Amino acid sequence: MTKPSKDVLYVIAFLCSLFFLNLLYSTLSLSRESIKDLVDGDAHSLIDENTAKPVEKKDLPNPDEVNLKLSFMGDVFWGRYVNDWSQASSLKYQYPFSGLNTFQKVEKEAWIANLECPITPINLSSTEQDRLLKFTCLPQYLPEASKWFDVFSLANNHTDNMEDVMGYEVTKDYLEKSDIQYFGHYNNKQDNICNVVTLEGSASFSELKTEVEYQKVLEMKSEDILEEYNNDSLTTIFNVPIALCGYHNVFRLPTKEELSEISKYSKLFPTFVMPHQGAEYGMKADSLQQKYYKLMIDNGADAVIGGHTHTVHNTEVYNGKLIAYSVGNFIFDQQLSTDVTRSLVVKADMIFDIDDNFAKWLNFAASCKYDSSDCLAEAISKNLQKPTFTIKYDAIVGDSSAKLTKKASIVESNKVLDRINWSKTLEDLGQ
Repeated sequence: MTKPSKDVLYVIAFLCSLFFLNLLYSTLSLSRESIKDLVDGDAHSLIDENTAKPVEKKDLPNPDEVNLKLSFMGDVFWGRYVNDWSQASSLKYQYPFSGLNTFQKVEKEAWIANLECPITPINLSSTEQDRLLKFTCLPQYLPEASKWFDVFSLANNHTDNMEDVMGYEVTKDYLEKSDIQYFGHYNNKQDNICNVVTLEGSASFSELKTEVEYQKVLEMKSEDILEEYNNDSLTTIFNVPIALCGYHNVFRLPTKEELSEISKYSKLFPTFVMPHQGAEYGMKADSLQQKYYKLMIDNGADAVIGGHTHTVHNTEVYNGKLIAYSVGNFIFDQQLSTDVTRSLVVKADMIFDIDDNFAKWLNFAASCKYDSSDCLAEAISKNLQKPTFTIKYDAIVGDSSAKLTKKASIVESNKVLDRINWSKTLEDLGQ
């Protein structure tokens, strides 16, 4: 067989080169056009890959459900002997929180508790704190505390203990830097009793059928209406504002005017009240707790969760609303009896009704995230209405014996829940 000449081989090589160059150019051109379509494409005319027909633009469908998970705890205190235990432990500033994983906090669950101390850099010894009953909590614990707690009440009889160094204002500053929200005042100052806090609620969709709907979600996220969007589970994270009110009633009872602060907020926001009141170490609510906590419901509170007594008190339903008279010590250094080492965690699972009013209220929520001080006034100016919702309650018992807070055993939990009439309370709530 005769070998082809060099000229013929050159021609074949040249033709092959042209073929591959043309193929490469076509591929690159297709890529450029595809990218151009993605960048310049009209969102009004996206193509459904299954039908190859344009899909009309439509609004994001209403979510099937918007849910906000809240957990209310009692007194939290990492000063005095808790600090001693922590520094004796290899965990140091992580120690007081090292058993909290037993409560199985879920994603987007907000923990709300009473902070029973001002946060200052003044390191008083446990002996001094005990002798003077002057509490202080070191800020070094905040990085770990902020992993668990979302909001603290400052309405109690110890947040004024370090006013010689402006402890209340210093505490607020430390909390803000740690991204922990707060409410309440040790002297029931009317402009500090209630505060609007913005928490993360989740919304689920049965489906997002088109890219348009997905893009709509992204637009809402960019406007701070949504925090996150998960395309796999079809869930979004919304900013949800609620009002929290705190009352320090240990040395004096609240006035009618102070109680009326609740109604200003409860007309527009879901409103939860955390009073600090009652005889220390008592085992059930006294007549004054019953009177004033019910007045708080009368002023519009959606639930009242009390503290101060260092013990867990009875629960009841008044006008269809939950009252937990005292939820005890959550993180505290008292070890004198079983009763002071038990606490109640009240879990409130809120489900919001989806309607036009809720959509307006949710859009408004973004403006409360960074500056809640003007939220009430803005909500009034926009003529917003309080959203409708239902609350499903549950309870967990805490155990801080052996100098560490953790979830109580089933046996110990049942003892506490039986004593406080929890089953009857749930029945009266219709659960």
